[in-house]
Amino acid sequence: MSLDFSNRNLHSCSFRGQNLTGADFTGSDIRGCDFQDALLKEARFIRAIAGLPHHQNIVLTSISILLSVLLGFVTVFAAVFTGYLLFPYSIELFPYSIGQEKFLAAIFILILFSVFLVATIKKNLQVAFGLVTVFAVILGGLLGLFVENKILGVGAGMVAVPLTTLLSAFMIIAVAINLTVSGTIAGIIASIISAMAVLPGSITGAIAGTITGKLALEFVGDGTAPVFKLEAIFNAMIAAATGTTVGILIAIYIAWKVKVGNEKFIWISQIAVAFASIGATNFRGANLTNADFSGAILKNTDFANSNLTRTNFHLAKKLDLAKLDNTILINSKIRDLLVSKKAKKSYASCNLKGANLSAADLSYTDLSAADISEADFSNSNLEGANLTQAQAIRTNFQQANLTAACLSAWNIDSTTNINEIVCDYVYLEKNQQERRPSSGKFQPGEFTKLFQVATNTVDLIVRNGLDLQVLSDAFKKLQLENPDTPLGIKSIENKGDGVVVVRLDVPFDVDKAKIHSDLTQNYQQALTALEASYQAQLKSKDEQITLYQQHQENLQEVIKMLGGTAKQKPLDKLVVIKLGESELNTDIPLTLQIGLEGERAFLEANGKLPSAFNLIEAYNKWQAAYRKGLRGDNRLNIPDTQITNISKRDLFLECDKLAENLRKEVKNWFNSQTFRPIKEQLLEKLNHNESIRILLQTEDNQLRRIPFHLWDFFERYTKAEIALSSPNYQKLEKSVSPHATVKILAIIGDSKGIDVEKDRILLEQLPNAEVTFLVEPKRETLNDELWLQSWDILFFAGHSSTQSNLEIGQLCINQTDTLTIAELKNALSKAIEQGLHLAIFNSCDGLGLAVNLADLNIPQMIVMREPVPDKVATVFLKNFLREFSHGKPLYQSVREARCQLQGLEYEFPCASWLPVIFQNPAEIDAAPTPWWNFNNFKDLLKL
Repeated sequence: MSLDFSNRNLHSCSFRGQNLTGADFTGSDIRGCDFQDALLKEARFIRAIAGLPHHQNIVLTSISILLSVLLGFVTVFAAVFTGYLLFPYSIELFPYSIGQEKFLAAIFILILFSVFLVATIKKNLQVAFGLVTVFAVILGGLLGLFVENKILGVGAGMVAVPLTTLLSAFMIIAVAINLTVSGTIAGIIASIISAMAVLPGSITGAIAGTITGKLALEFVGDGTAPVFKLEAIFNAMIAAATGTTVGILIAIYIAWKVKVGNEKFIWISQIAVAFASIGATNFRGANLTNADFSGAILKNTDFANSNLTRTNFHLAKKLDLAKLDNTILINSKIRDLLVSKKAKKSYASCNLKGANLSAADLSYTDLSAADISEADFSNSNLEGANLTQAQAIRTNFQQANLTAACLSAWNIDSTTNINEIVCDYVYLEKNQQERRPSSGKFQPGEFTKLFQVATNTVDLIVRNGLDLQVLSDAFKKLQLENPDTPLGIKSIENKGDGVVVVRLDVPFDVDKAKIHSDLTQNYQQALTALEASYQAQLKSKDEQITLYQQHQENLQEVIKMLGGTAKQKPLDKLVVIKLGESELNTDIPLTLQIGLEGERAFLEANGKLPSAFNLIEAYNKWQAAYRKGLRGDNRLNIPDTQITNISKRDLFLECDKLAENLRKEVKNWFNSQTFRPIKEQLLEKLNHNESIRILLQTEDNQLRRIPFHLWDFFERYTKAEIALSSPNYQKLEKSVSPHATVKILAIIGDSKGIDVEKDRILLEQLPNAEVTFLVEPKRETLNDELWLQSWDILFFAGHSSTQSNLEIGQLCINQTDTLTIAELKNALSKAIEQGLHLAIFNSCDGLGLAVNLADLNIPQMIVMREPVPDKVATVFLKNFLREFSHGKPLYQSVREARCQLQGLEYEFPCASWLPVIFQNPAEIDAAPTPWWNFNNFKDLLKL
């Protein structure tokens, strides 16, 4: 599908939920387009026109005018009708000054308008509403005293006047909202027309209120009423026009305050924008990471809840009239900065997370305590900027100018890009204190070397000397309190005068303040306990000797911790190869990480792999030959009509030939010159006798299908196995199942043309396992089982497939129903939350299922990358369960079961290529344990 939409009229087109990564909408008219929940990473909307289509604009303007007329009518009608009932023209309350009661009512109305206006200016609209209501009740009661029936008059006045007053206030707010929704000459004219439409409505309401009041008096008086005068209608019209005009003037003042960004009226702006964005361009919930809206017109556009990480809004127009809920753009100060890329104010403590400020002028700007994580400051001018205590995790400062910037206690880590920084010198304390370098200037590259030290640390400052036993006890307690957080003592430094600094290594995303607080508290508690122990132990010489020996043992323990030998670490290694986003005909950037199982990586390096174009082409040719050679006994249920009159042996020979070509392409890819530095790191850091798990992280659907186990690395490292993984993942908190045996939910789906009975027998024979079978279940039955019970393993046998263009996996749960993972999302999420650790899909073409389930953060999956023959599926399951149920780790069990499939390749070519693991990287931290020890069952799955 072409992603070039530049310079096109796309009025009201729907792209909802589509993958439009890298799409080009430059110069296009996207008014009314629906991009909700779409993937728009790297998309270009340069000079695009967004907002309301013409017809929608006309509809909303018409609705606004009609509402204005209606509100004006209702407001004035209520006021005139009430006034007519309270002051009929034939009643003379003041015999010597006829008409003064009308004058008094007008004064009361002016008082209420004055109270509303003053409270609005001095405080806000909420206070104005409250005060004007109180005054209206009081004045309404006073006005009722001049009626012949005073009790009835006071009651009516205390109800009618506040009601009328509040209606008037709502009219003012409505007019202010109409005036706020403008940004072009046409929009301003439409807003003024809408606001002025209140006037004819109010005049009509005055006439209707007068006539209705007359009829009401006749009804109350049994057909008798004061003499009706046309003067009454004329006076009511004059009063309505005057009051409405005053209300419109107040509304203009409020709208002006909204336009200049007064925070007191921000909610007026939000209501106006929400109303005006109905039917406009919709980016709600879209992923706009690294998208470019420079120069675009964005009036009335809906960006609510969208991902705007590093989205470029430079010189975008009318962004203040867009719907920006739950984004950093909701702050007008931040919005203006991202549009102009010129700092005009202080941004201390502001949320600038993910802001795109590349090439921005931020010289001498105060960014102290600001959250600038994931922001892009590349090529920006930060000369003299104050970055004290700024949070800069995963922030890009490449080629930025940081000369004379203050970097006191700024928070960076290994993910912060400070390469090629332009900098002569910086300050490490406020008020230009602690200059670095102390004299002269940084030489090229020196700034990066200075600040690329390990920054993921927490410092404990101890005065009056350090007690090693106390430190050891405090550190042990800290580890017990944070079992899921890798902690280690990095160094102990003597600063002199009894001051010692203990520095801990911590993960970059940990709550450092909490770790520091806990360690400080633990140290003080242990110190107090030790001092009490000293008093008791000093009673005898033997006790003192024992105490000395304990100190020595604790010293050795701390030394071991410093050397990394405090506890025996497994030799198993974890290798992560993360492929970056790239076109397949260009070099693919990658990041390599190597570490011990359950610990942070001790090596990280960047490199490249060459273009994957030839690799993908070789795979596509092999896949076509492989699928052509399958008969109808596979679990994709490919019909025999796809088989030509070519003999099966000829098809197998063709498949084998193309398989060998694909094997060569895989080896050539990993043996390329661009990958050589990474390969040398692997060969240097890994041993043949180690158990090695390799996670390949990529979002590219084509690369996921490549059988990477063909890499000749796995011929030399016989205890290594590769798994696929998504770059985006998280670890979910799951409840531990209370049962003592492994609970398996086995779904036997549509088995037409295949034999799944053998799968069932194999599962029934498992030791210490409780297996529940759902044979061709209905959708609601499957949903209930996943939702209501806790499971350890989910197993599926039957037909399945993947829509390769959308990467959507489908399960045939019975002969009529086909489900996707999305259709079971809530139930599967609940099952994972309740302890589901492993999903096995012994069915065809399961990569789509794995990708979809990975979005739910399930720990592990085993799927078949291609259509699988029935016999191959059964033999793999038998071999895998035999290895896994006898205590072998998951990866070793899969590798051995996969390799044993080679014995079937005379009948089923490339059978050993089919099984593959899909892994959530967050679920890795333990050593293997036997299957039957359920308390540690999760550990077995994680290696």
